[in-house]
Amino acid sequence: MIVATNSDYELTMTGLKRIFGTLIGIAIVVTLLGACSETALPQATGKGRIDAINAMSSSPRLTFLIEERGLGTLPYKGTLGAQQFDDLSYNFNFEYLQIGEANPTRFATQFIDMMVNTDYTLVITGDITAPLVTQWERPTRDWDDADTVFEVAFAHLSPALGDVDVYLAPTGTPPVLGEERAKVSNGDHVAEVDLESEEVEITITARDDPATVLFQSAPITLSARLSYTVTIFDADPSITGSISVRVIADQGLSIEMADVNFMPTLRTIHAAFGTVNVNVFRDGDLTTPIVSDLGFGEITGDLPVPAGSVLYTYIDVDNAGVIVEEQLQTVLGGARVSAVLVGLLGTDLTVLVMNDDRRPVDTQGRMRLIHAAANLDIVDMYLVEVGTDIADSPPLLRNLNFGFFTDFGPTILGNYEIYITVPGEKTVLAGPVLLDIADRDVVETLILDTVDPMVGDIVITRF
Repeated sequence: MIVATNSDYELTMTGLKRIFGTLIGIAIVVTLLGACSETALPQATGKGRIDAINAMSSSPRLTFLIEERGLGTLPYKGTLGAQQFDDLSYNFNFEYLQIGEANPTRFATQFIDMMVNTDYTLVITGDITAPLVTQWERPTRDWDDADTVFEVAFAHLSPALGDVDVYLAPTGTPPVLGEERAKVSNGDHVAEVDLESEEVEITITARDDPATVLFQSAPITLSARLSYTVTIFDADPSITGSISVRVIADQGLSIEMADVNFMPTLRTIHAAFGTVNVNVFRDGDLTTPIVSDLGFGEITGDLPVPAGSVLYTYIDVDNAGVIVEEQLQTVLGGARVSAVLVGLLGTDLTVLVMNDDRRPVDTQGRMRLIHAAANLDIVDMYLVEVGTDIADSPPLLRNLNFGFFTDFGPTILGNYEIYITVPGEKTVLAGPVLLDIADRDVVETLILDTVDPMVGDIVITRF
């Protein structure tokens, strides 16, 4: 047994006091540090909202981020819709992915000290080598259920267009000087005005000259209790008009407004092997063809046609009583459309209808594939760098069914050979065909039948 003496007790108590004193001191320091840390950190008091618009006419698809968190992607003339965040400070970033690279390229950043109940829109213009970010701000609109108005702002983001006046009025109202909603030059953003919800038209005229109409929209009804921006962009080859106008809503819709003074276009390809030459008629009018004597492998230019969903009739050029194919086709206002007649003699024919977004893009080429060779049925497609053996390359696209087609997709720049093969094999059915893809190229690759049912042809069209 160990017995503690008085002196031992005193030493023990002294040690405990020291330990407790140290612990209390540490606790005080921790408390003070915690208090300092807490007061140093910003505290949110509410929320603001952020949106972005891509006004770079030749840009690839962009990614918009808050710090390192992606908020969505932005095609040209695209928007995301307002998204809420705490009223703190953030860096908002823009990136794009160079095809063939593992990591995206960050090329623009905007710092915002976000305020409560404030809407921010970042507009990126210029190009990826020299971007410019412009910041719009406005108070967040608090709508009442009884409101019958919408609010609309006006923006000019077209470096190719000069000073203009913008009219927004009930359908059928001619522009009158003094009644314009905004006078805008490139870079301008005119604040919102409230208007009653009804069917309206958008008209753009030369500055102070309402008789010189540069753009006239089809009628559109803008809904009450929503915020819109009528935005002018540079036109691009995906539309027929000379000015691009979009109505952008704060929930993320970006609606292209067709210019009623510019008809959409239809381009027709005869890809039905063994089928007779055809005349093409529109909307039941079998007296005046819109396309005459179109033979296999031939491609028309862009022919103006009225917008709408109507019947297109393909008739034997030598026998007006024989309908080769008849199909409802839709051509949207202001759009460029291609129609491809496909199939084989003695089989059911059909028409592939596709919108043509032919906008050139910086840093990449763009290519579309159309598989119109019915005899080949299912194929693989190879895009092989010149000098590389197909045996050492994987297919770019696998198991493509007859009638398959793509949009114009991004393609790595370079010199290639195109091969079409038996699926899962290196047995060549068509090719090689040389294809050079340079910056901003837009290319269509069409697979056709030949007289040999086991051999195909590859036709390249550049826009």
